[in-house]
Amino acid sequence: MPAQGTPAQGTTAQGPVGGAEFPAYVVVKNGRLELRAGGRPLVDWPVNRVAVSPAGPTSAFVHGGAVLDGRFLTGVLLHLVTPDVLAAFLAVAQAGQQAAQPAAVGTSAPVWARGLATGADDDGAQAVRADCVLGDSVLELQARDDDARVLARFDLADPRLRVAGSAERFVIFDPEHGPVSVASDSEVFGRRLHAHPGVRAAAERTLATGGPYPAELAGGRPVACAVDAAALRVKGRGVRLRVPFAAIRAVEGTMAPAPESVAVDAATAEGVAAGGVAVPRASLRVATADTDLTVVGPLELIRALHTDVCAANYATEDPRRIPDMLRAAVGLEDDYFLYTIFGPFYELHAALRGDGTADGLGAPVTLPEDDEGRLRTAAALSEGLDELRRHLDQVGSVLPAFVRYRDAQVLAPAIGGRAEPDWLKAQESRLRAALAPAQRAAAETGALSAQVARLLDLDPSALPRPNYAGAALSLGAAFLNPVFLVSGASQAYNQYSQSEKRSAMMNAQSARGWAAVLDRWNTLVTSTLPVLGYVLTENLFDSRWETARRLTGALGATPPERRETAMRIVARRLARLDVLRRYPANAGIRLSRGEIAHYLRTARDSISTPRFVDF
Repeated sequence: MPAQGTPAQGTTAQGPVGGAEFPAYVVVKNGRLELRAGGRPLVDWPVNRVAVSPAGPTSAFVHGGAVLDGRFLTGVLLHLVTPDVLAAFLAVAQAGQQAAQPAAVGTSAPVWARGLATGADDDGAQAVRADCVLGDSVLELQARDDDARVLARFDLADPRLRVAGSAERFVIFDPEHGPVSVASDSEVFGRRLHAHPGVRAAAERTLATGGPYPAELAGGRPVACAVDAAALRVKGRGVRLRVPFAAIRAVEGTMAPAPESVAVDAATAEGVAAGGVAVPRASLRVATADTDLTVVGPLELIRALHTDVCAANYATEDPRRIPDMLRAAVGLEDDYFLYTIFGPFYELHAALRGDGTADGLGAPVTLPEDDEGRLRTAAALSEGLDELRRHLDQVGSVLPAFVRYRDAQVLAPAIGGRAEPDWLKAQESRLRAALAPAQRAAAETGALSAQVARLLDLDPSALPRPNYAGAALSLGAAFLNPVFLVSGASQAYNQYSQSEKRSAMMNAQSARGWAAVLDRWNTLVTSTLPVLGYVLTENLFDSRWETARRLTGALGATPPERRETAMRIVARRLARLDVLRRYPANAGIRLSRGEIAHYLRTARDSISTPRFVDF
């Protein structure tokens, strides 16, 4: 190989899992090392991100992460034709490494990025092709050209680092480099990036610390959003906005479709669609008389930003409004308890129906006519009912203590570190008694689950299972919905091989059994749960109203130096209760929590009641 760009013909490369070998050309040109076959590049590395060393008389090892045909490679062993070809290859490759700036070996993949400063007149809005290099402690974006300039470098151990998005499309931010959005073509590289502990820690820190929140504007430009005591601030390359709370006229949060593919020049696209991964996201619109701003990002992040905006806005109210705010929170708690306890039933019901909309909650689930459809229903019920039972166990054992803990946080400025008052301790036992209707739902769910188990004449583990990989790759999820598995039930439908044994379970007799199960399920969600929801909210009202009254009295006597803290805590409670009902539980669910609570109320009023004889 006498010159850069000259292929070493007859080269054999060994790299994928299992040590498979394939013939290829080795090309070193313009700061890149490629393996080519059939006129197309198979693997592509930046020269300054690999280490090349001899591995035998005619062999060389290229150490550096890359992706080949959906498989991740930690390196490739090249079997060259002759010792002379090996010597020429090593000379060219090592010369290219010496010419480039020093850089660590790392896992690299081509990505599309926005927010980078690539030129004097570049405002960061243009999507550019770059190498994303993931090392042990850094994530770097470098140019795909001769000089291999580092366009942005993020220290994954920096406590100021923030990340949000999915493994396929995310925004990363630190104060030095500003927000940068990255869209990867490679699912394998995305999974490796997602599994990196530094990236995971930054994603968790993003939600835990209340910002700054890395997101995108509606047009795709990356920004960082932060909320201070008086305004929402939005910053990015070419963007600097400050939206005072006093000027805000509307704040609207909705689920949004996945963003369109990043627009790139056809000559540089290399035949790859950039950023076209369908990742469920949400959007937040903030409007003033002069500004109409829409921020797009993952559901968890947009929900957190929406809560921060509303809480900071409420906190600007006069502290004398605290009693009104606590009473308003009690009214919103009805929704909270309804969707927290019974919402998962309706998420599963929507998955069984296949539409996922609030309009279908009152319609019954019917048994499909074909065996394949019946197997799908069996899979969803088998898994979903088990998750519902676990959820209701948590409602009885954990929810009362959790609510008491949240009440203690509201009370903290008033008691100043002293022990909780006796009336607050007594609230937990009252809550357990008020939640008794949930045990009726738990009993019916257990009976249904047992009936389903009797109908299954095969190992339940052999049924189709949902694939949650896509949802699990969400960066920044602070927690999973207790019935996260339910939300993915519909994903199971196309992920099994139907064997003769599975077909045998859907004979005429078992079909009648499944019809009975669905009839019982339909009765539960359309008639029983609305009544239980009514009883539960009636049971809870007196207790929660009394708690609000006592909290109001205690906070009214708060020392002046703690009143601002008390106001912020009450404002956050009101904001969180209001915002949570506007969004689904997670990105795999289309129903908002408020839609579920509204259905429970309207369904209760439409249920026919028995006629009692007067006395």
